Amino acid sequence: MLKNSSIKRYRQFAGYTQKSLSSELNIPLSTYRQKEQGRTSFSDNEKEKIKAIFSRKIGRVTIDDIFFN
Repeated sequence: MLKNSSIKRYRQFAGYTQKSLSSELNIPLSTYRQKEQGRTSFSDNEKEKIKAIFSRKIGRVTIDDIFFN
């Protein structure tokens, strides 16, 4: 599984910590860390939520931008 370095950059740019974003997603911090590090995958629902969160903070962004670039 690939490391999700794009999501880390977007998260930091939007002003979120791992803890604050995990809280927004209603998942444990340890689970979020595993997902950001690429150990487990984000669900499609989580990807949609992350896109919405980042779009509120930094403008229009796509799932492809966040997870696949």
